[in-house]
Formats: sequence, C-alpha cells, structure tokens
Amino acid sequence: MQLFVLDPSPRRAVRYLADVHVRKMCLECAQILSCVLCARGGALEPGMPRPYNPAHPVVRAVDTQAKINWVAAYDQALQKEFLFRFGKPHAYAGLAARYCELLDDGGPADCSDLARVFRDFSTEEPDLVSAHRAYYRFKKTRIRTWRYTRRAEPAWLAQEE
Repeated sequence: MQLFVLDPSPRRAVRYLADVHVRKMCLECAQILSCVLCARGGALEPGMPRPYNPAHPVVRAVDTQAKINWVAAYDQALQKEFLFRFGKPHAYAGLAARYCELLDDGGPADCSDLARVFRDFSTEEPDLVSAHRAYYRFKKTRIRTWRYTRRAEPAWLAQEE
C-alpha cells in the first residue's frame, strides 16, 4: 500500500498521479481507511474492502485526526479524478463520502509525517512532498504504462528539485 503525497493539497496530489496509480490507489486508499475505521472500533459496511495489513507502515502513520481527514479527502479526490479521467465511476466511488462521514471530523487536514514506504528507493530528502516527488520520478522510469489521460504531466516530474 502507498499514499503518494505529491502535494500538501489532496486534490493537487491526486491530479499529479499517473493513470496507473489513479486506478490502483482507489482500492488502496479504501483499504487504508477500512483499517483506520476498524482500529477505531467501527464496523465495516457492505461493500467496504476488508482491512489489508493493519500493521503496514502507511496505516500506522495515519495516527492523528488531521491525517485521517487528509486521507479521507485524498480518497474523495481520487474518486473524482477517476471519473474525470476515465469517464466512469470507480467501483468504490460510493464509499468515499461514507468514509468521510464515519472518519472525518471536519477539522484540519494534514499530510505531514505520513509514511515514506520506498522499498526500492532511498532518499535523504527531509521534506515529505519533495521525497515523494523524487520517488515518483524514480517510479516513472520503471513503469511502461505511464500516462496522463486528460491531464498534462506535472512539470516537476521532469526536473530535479
């Protein structure tokens, strides 16, 4: 599981994702939110994916209300981005609003200190967004199906920070 924190704004972070990640992050984000919901004593509703690896570093990093709010907003932005790019809703589109109702308290959203799970990449970059962008540039060189449907590739992707 991974959250690509490519910008402090969940909406912009999602717009910077390549198509391959927009597709797969819908499930991964729902799994993360299911883990958070269960950890808080909530019950999964029909259609919600079962928690996958509640001990995963990304799940453990979602440990404050502000981070939960950010991930819930990221999930909602993912669903809107999926619809925009591919012209149809993702199978989990209806869950994003429900996760927000159950988990988001309407307070501030903060992505700082979310996990950096880079198994195949190392960086000393102290800034979370810069580290994730460096990792994303690295991933681009390894994925053949790298596309941006109905979006321009972000300018920062081609340059060193």
